[in-house]
Amino acid sequence: MNYFTKHFRWTASAAGFALLLGVSGCNKGGGGAKVDVSAQVQILKGSDKDAKVDACVKLGEAGESAGDAVPALIELLADKGDDGLVRRMAAYALGQIGPKAKAAVPVLKTLLGDPVREVVTQTLVSLRAIDPSSVPKMDDGSAK
Repeated sequence: MNYFTKHFRWTASAAGFALLLGVSGCNKGGGGAKVDVSAQVQILKGSDKDAKVDACVKLGEAGESAGDAVPALIELLADKGDDGLVRRMAAYALGQIGPKAKAAVPVLKTLLGDPVREVVTQTLVSLRAIDPSSVPKMDDGSAK
């Protein structure tokens, strides 16, 4: 069994696969949607979890034009929520911003040990979009 199959079996379900496609950055770099980045950054600094998640989605849709939101998104990566939704969506937005989010790479790498596997999965996808060389090599056991 390879590393991916062993650790991410949930993607085999139709719902898991759809979620992975929907949140993994299939539209790399975002669509460049018109978004008021400064307004979304203010929302990220608030206390409403749902509003933060929505702001992450909007910033992701803005793609690289949301580069000014990178510092606020990095702060969200430290969110302590048990379900990991805020961390995952912040990682998603950073991945959609792409190479302009390179400052987030060290913090994203710390999320590779997150207890929520969806956060880890999104982090890997985002690291690949930001800087492919930052993605750690994974041993699938085939080198034995």
